[in-house]
Amino acid sequence: MESNFSLSDIKSVLGDNDLGGNGFLWLILLFLFLGGGGASFGGGRADYATQADLASALGAQTSALNQQQILLSSANNNYETARQIDTLSVNAIQGFNQITQAINSGFAQQGAALAQLSYQMDQCCCKLQTQMLQDRLQDTQFALNAAQNQISNANQSQYLLTQLGKYTPGAATT
Repeated sequence: MESNFSLSDIKSVLGDNDLGGNGFLWLILLFLFLGGGGASFGGGRADYATQADLASALGAQTSALNQQQILLSSANNNYETARQIDTLSVNAIQGFNQITQAINSGFAQQGAALAQLSYQMDQCCCKLQTQMLQDRLQDTQFALNAAQNQISNANQSQYLLTQLGKYTPGAATT
């Protein structure tokens, strides 16, 4: 129930007696029971805010907004940190993969170099064996030629002696 009475409304209710005597008492009672135009004496209007109430409400609202901003900032920082950790993890895995590929490539190159060295050693051994066989063949051919020359010389000497007739070697003169 709204109680917005002006002074003229109160005077018309009390009559035209200049508010003297009992009229003044009625006026005080009206103020006390009807709320007195906004003063809250026992059930009157209490829907107003003082400057302290307004400052307190604004302070609480500002504090709540600041807390909300802090929480939002913290959540954004947590998200950004998690995203950076994910990025670092991906970069680390890629780095490990590159290292693994480099190691595997190095082992493959070493394996190829060992295979090439083995082939060259095989070729070298074959060349050495071939050279040794050629040297033995050459030595054998020299020995064969020398033996054939001796036989040929012996045959020629025999032929010459048979052509001379009977030959007696003479004593050596000194």
